[in-house]
Amino acid sequence: MIKHTKIGVTIGPASADKTIMAELVKAGMNFARLNFSHGTYDEYTALIAKLRETEAASGEPLAILQDLQGPKMRLGTIPSEGVEIKTGSEAVLAIGQTEYQAERIPVSYRGLEVFLKIGERILIDDGHLELKITAINGAEVTATVVEGGKLSSHKGLNFPDSTFLAIPALSEKDKADVKFGVQNGVDFVSLSFTKRAQDILDLRFLIKSYEEELGIVRESPIQVVGKIERYEAVDNLQEILDVADAIMVARGDLGLEMPEAELPLIQKRIIDAANLAAKPVIVATQMLDSMQHNRRPTRAEVTDVANAVIDHADALLLTNETAMGEHPVLTVETMREIIVATEKSTYDDLPIPAALKSGTSVDIAITQASRLLAEEVKAKLILAASLSGETGRRISQVRPNLPILVATHSERVQRQLNLSWGVEAFLLPECRTIEELVERSVSYLKQHKIAKTGDKMIIVAGEPVGQAGNVNLVEVREIK
Repeated sequence: MIKHTKIGVTIGPASADKTIMAELVKAGMNFARLNFSHGTYDEYTALIAKLRETEAASGEPLAILQDLQGPKMRLGTIPSEGVEIKTGSEAVLAIGQTEYQAERIPVSYRGLEVFLKIGERILIDDGHLELKITAINGAEVTATVVEGGKLSSHKGLNFPDSTFLAIPALSEKDKADVKFGVQNGVDFVSLSFTKRAQDILDLRFLIKSYEEELGIVRESPIQVVGKIERYEAVDNLQEILDVADAIMVARGDLGLEMPEAELPLIQKRIIDAANLAAKPVIVATQMLDSMQHNRRPTRAEVTDVANAVIDHADALLLTNETAMGEHPVLTVETMREIIVATEKSTYDDLPIPAALKSGTSVDIAITQASRLLAEEVKAKLILAASLSGETGRRISQVRPNLPILVATHSERVQRQLNLSWGVEAFLLPECRTIEELVERSVSYLKQHKIAKTGDKMIIVAGEPVGQAGNVNLVEVREIK
């Protein structure tokens, strides 16, 4: 059985070898994430080249997602042996300082103190250490140690009680990284610490300006993924969804910024909203975390992956498991097995949402009809053509329980549809009529043993074929 839910793999030292990449594709990888919090441009250039070679060798589309670091707050350099801070003691943070001096804990982000208030919490190293601010004197912040431990260099900081709306979502490093991504043809750029719609629009404008500067003309644009990992983003979810191309539930920082007990419900809320907007939604962080070192996941992790499928996420993203872990290929195989087992059940079946049924657009009506017709006549697949990928995403939105084949002549669109649930995109020359689309597609389907003579398929199309806003036909065809 094929899987409908897509798998993203973070590429790092454990998965940087081309042989491993080929095995990851066989195991079920649909898109690769490059974490721009680490690494050099030379390293990223080599990884992108290997991924494109792997794609060509496998014959499978492979999208590349560039994940920007964003304005991540981190400690500066701490002595190699670490610095112990004890519960109940007082600690002083030196904002803008890069190295530990005179028992001052360095925090590298300059100007941070203006966003902090007495009584607010500071979480360090994924919340393993906790401080509470008692005084702010210029760039020195004094705090009581609520939960102590050992500090080490460059650990991340979270401020769950603080508001950072005035801090730009794009740092100077991010801007340089975006230019690199544009030059090297990434398919998605993921914006860390998105807070509002304007952040997404700023990134989209920056991408376009770099393309103009570099003289790059592409038929299909790089798509922007908004990462939801701050409470401001949760509050502004709908306006972010309106302008983003896709959404990521980034549970690492989100789980520290929000009350823990609310995280599962927030995840469900984000997925529901993205599904309704026909925007791909990725669930990320610690999905099979124990498999960094173990060959078997915990029962809780298996349940977490299955529940994300049942919640109707489009894609699941592995992070440290495949970037640094000991079993990257086995981890992807395990995730695929859980996905397939869950999708075989009725628990992930999705009725057409009532909010969609009340919609009046032709596109919505056509995509609903495609699923209903497919179920009625027991079709083998749904076939569509799309220049932008939007038709494929709209059909994916109604979650038909059969393959969604989308013909496109854009390699980038083919890759980008690898984030959408149930969609398999393939390349065809541009078709001008529905009959040409059907004839060329049937040849592809038979050649790849996807369908055979006598099978029924649902055609979703319009003329001119593939153009946005021209989807006005849905019909049943028997493959000849």
